[in-house]
Amino acid sequence: MATAFTRQLLPDVNDNDLYFIKNQMNKICDFYDEQDFIDVTFQLPNPTTMIPAHRLILASASPYFNDLFKSAQGLAPVIELNNVNSDTFERLMTFCYTGKTLITIDNVGAMLKAAMVLKLDGAVLSCVDYISGHITEYTLQRAYCLENETQCVPLYEKLFEYVLENFMEVNQSTEFLSLSAERLQALIESDKLNVSCEKDVFEAVKRWYEHDAEGRRQILPDLIGSLRLNQLDTDFLLRHVQSLPGCELLALRAIAWTTVSTNRRMVSLKFTTPRKYVHKTSEETTLIAVGSSVSSTN
Repeated sequence: MATAFTRQLLPDVNDNDLYFIKNQMNKICDFYDEQDFIDVTFQLPNPTTMIPAHRLILASASPYFNDLFKSAQGLAPVIELNNVNSDTFERLMTFCYTGKTLITIDNVGAMLKAAMVLKLDGAVLSCVDYISGHITEYTLQRAYCLENETQCVPLYEKLFEYVLENFMEVNQSTEFLSLSAERLQALIESDKLNVSCEKDVFEAVKRWYEHDAEGRRQILPDLIGSLRLNQLDTDFLLRHVQSLPGCELLALRAIAWTTVSTNRRMVSLKFTTPRKYVHKTSEETTLIAVGSSVSSTN
């Protein structure tokens, strides 16, 4: 009954309640700093460190700790963890108690990996926000490598949004040439791709294809077919699209669709609705680190 009554009060938080909550959280942080009422200690490697904590706080912050403390291993007063280094774990403990922690260019990769292991969703989002807010310094290439390694969905989504918005700059970078066909197709299929015209998208796809023409020949027609081909004029379709391997029929379909309106019911094009272009000038967009600056970070 006490739990049910407490939950009934939570939706009606007012200023006095916020003062109470803040005061309680400050007290809990004091207990942590002074190591009062500690009921569990973690032993971490690299370097070997003993880090005390409160089970209730950690269990409420993460299902990982909740499950751990309910297991036989979690009943021990000292729990050894080998999948997170001590510095990263200590920073994430701070997050469990305060909802904040120190994230830097140098530690954000390790922090994200550990936060995912420990199922600290809030810390994962903080790391992702940090990366997206410092993409020039962190570099898009490092972000892609981290996303591939962690399979972090929020990071994938943030990077996807970033490339959509900054496509005109990104497609000129070396990172763009290494995009997977699946990722590139998802980008060019989006109505939110920020370009000035469909020719920009075509040139980007062609540049990506020519980086490894032999290996990418088979996927090229699918990518070209994901363009808004009906936005390209007949001359462009004949001179540029039709000359690409496997794209001859696509060019002819687009010409038939654009030149004779009565053909449209009989001609199959994947996309015919124009994109929602919101192109920005170079002064208004955020440039990414490319070229020699990328190489220096590897």
